Amino acid sequence: MTHRALAAVLLLATASPALAQAPADAGSPQMAPQEFAPTPPYREQAEARGRVVLMTVEDVVRRAIANNLDVLIERYNVQLAQQRLVGARGAYDPVFSIASTRGSTTNALTAATGATTIPTEQFDSLTGASTLRQTMPGGTSASLTVSGQRIATTNPSSLLTPVYGSAVTASVTQPLLRGFIHTAPGRQVGLSELETRIAGAQYRLRITQVMQQVLNQYWELVFAIESYEARRQSKAVALLQYESASVRVQNGLLTPVALTAAQAEIASRERDLLQAQVLIINAENGLKQLLAEDPGSVIWEGSIIPSDRPAVDAPPMPLVEAQALARTRRPELEQVGLQLAQNSIDKIFFTWEARPSVNLGAAVSAVGRAGTVLQRTADGRVPDPENPAFGRFETALRQLWNRDFPAWTFSLNVQVPIGNRTAEAQLVQARIAGERLSTQLAKLQQSVSLEAQSAWQVIAVQRKSLEAARLTARLFEQQLEAQRARYDSGFSSDFELLRYQRDLVDARVRELRALVDLQQGVIALQRATDTLLDDLKIPTPR
Repeated sequence: MTHRALAAVLLLATASPALAQAPADAGSPQMAPQEFAPTPPYREQAEARGRVVLMTVEDVVRRAIANNLDVLIERYNVQLAQQRLVGARGAYDPVFSIASTRGSTTNALTAATGATTIPTEQFDSLTGASTLRQTMPGGTSASLTVSGQRIATTNPSSLLTPVYGSAVTASVTQPLLRGFIHTAPGRQVGLSELETRIAGAQYRLRITQVMQQVLNQYWELVFAIESYEARRQSKAVALLQYESASVRVQNGLLTPVALTAAQAEIASRERDLLQAQVLIINAENGLKQLLAEDPGSVIWEGSIIPSDRPAVDAPPMPLVEAQALARTRRPELEQVGLQLAQNSIDKIFFTWEARPSVNLGAAVSAVGRAGTVLQRTADGRVPDPENPAFGRFETALRQLWNRDFPAWTFSLNVQVPIGNRTAEAQLVQARIAGERLSTQLAKLQQSVSLEAQSAWQVIAVQRKSLEAARLTARLFEQQLEAQRARYDSGFSSDFELLRYQRDLVDARVRELRALVDLQQGVIALQRATDTLLDDLKIPTPR
């Protein structure tokens, strides 16, 4: 389209070579160096200022994925959700603990009649225990404890000192009502798993929004630069017309006031050119902001020149298909659906929390006990190595291994809350939250369907608008050619010719605007149907 506009301008510029070669009127007003000098193409100006970066649509998409700050923030949110899931699953990690205690106790004994001091006995103890605890899905908890101890006493009546003891105890606790299957750790894991998927949906939503902004800004920059080029070519035509008017004034075919009118037209075209340059600045800075990773990025140091042009030749999808895609693919709907799944977990959990607590427990153990066994003699106490309990710690361990002294227990613990308003209130809150989410889902389904319908209808209108703009540009081009022939024959004035030239430039700009609007409308439909990332071949979690 730009090449067609340039060809039309070149046709105008070469239609009368004598006009371009004629000298300027010596009595014409002085021209300012900026407004009345030819303006170089925008790309030449950008290259003269410094670094120029040519970018395709694929380039800006790739750079936005890597550097856009909003995308990076959502990526961090996904990573945080994944780590929260890891932390929730940590509730099922086994716990190993070790405890050791050493102590000494001195007790007073009963003094004999006439004694001058209070006799004492001393107990020295050293104990150690290690425990492995495991919480399992379903509410079952198990533990295994291995312990050992040594106790010595100075009591003269004791017949076993020091004493070595060992024990192994295995216990299991299983909830039967509250805490059975639907446990607090299990609830947290389920919520965290869904939260990870919600973070993925939010990431896909955010990256889709960013891609839509990036593409829209890219095409706005394309429009701004092409519009600038059209205005620049329009100014070039006005300069040629000024030279033509100068020749006609010199030959007495026009009055000198015609030169003033031609200069005013050039000034007007220069003003349009400056306004187009403002559009370039705004569009380029907006695109750079979406592509820069920080304020010090090198992208701010150069100029971006788009190398792709709008192309929307593909036929639109049927409206029914667009609405169906919107209702099945939109990440907003997926997010609310996952929140409803979280709510279901809460309702089940709080339903079980409102029930009584009935816990069944079982434990088995084995112990060993040995030491220095003493027997009384006339001279006091002497060791009795023939006693089966005589020995040290290894004897106690052997008894433990042989299960010489086993033990077992079963227990049933029942707790019935009276009132239990806390659990009942939590259950009611979960039900209300579920009804609210269901209402939000229905509203959102209606919203995304309407958004897809609106985008589809807008595209249909924009296609007609583009056809009308193209037809208008062709008609203005034909009118300009006819007016040019009348001007060369002396049947038209400079003012009328410039007006037709200006109308053609405006028509070309409107045609480009209509094409860019249609391109952005297609992007909006891709966003509404959640097909934008697929079309751009951007992988995202689902």
